[in-house]
Amino acid sequence: MAKIELVFWKDKIGGETERLETEAFSYGFTVGQHGEWEIVIAKEDKEVAKNELVSIKIEPIELPPRAIVLPCNIMRHALGIVPSLAVAGKPKGVEETRFLDEAIFHPLFDGLVRKGELLCVVNVFYAAVERRLARGAAEKWLHERYRY
Repeated sequence: MAKIELVFWKDKIGGETERLETEAFSYGFTVGQHGEWEIVIAKEDKEVAKNELVSIKIEPIELPPRAIVLPCNIMRHALGIVPSLAVAGKPKGVEETRFLDEAIFHPLFDGLVRKGELLCVVNVFYAAVERRLARGAAEKWLHERYRY
């Protein structure tokens, strides 16, 4: 296990940040064959400038427990692309229901994104989490346990 520090936006993207110290480890997951496409719709008008990343409020997307989001790398909006979806507040585990309410938008052109416009489509897959220790962590544990 590694000690990590999670840095997240406390109440809004671009607002006050907060830190959370915790322990984490790598583990595997298996993705099922069933997936869904979720559409990402702008919830506000936003003026955008070429190559200046901006946060745009979106219609909320509910992620059920064990759901993971992968990008569908096809440009859907004429002004730019969405490299990531986000939410402010303390991070939740993949085992919990999560709600995404903002998109990080990378404009390729200057212009106006309007409320109701499609920003992108994302792939939502359901994963089975495999809570096994990563190879390096297991070797370290065995080495420490049997070093005497």
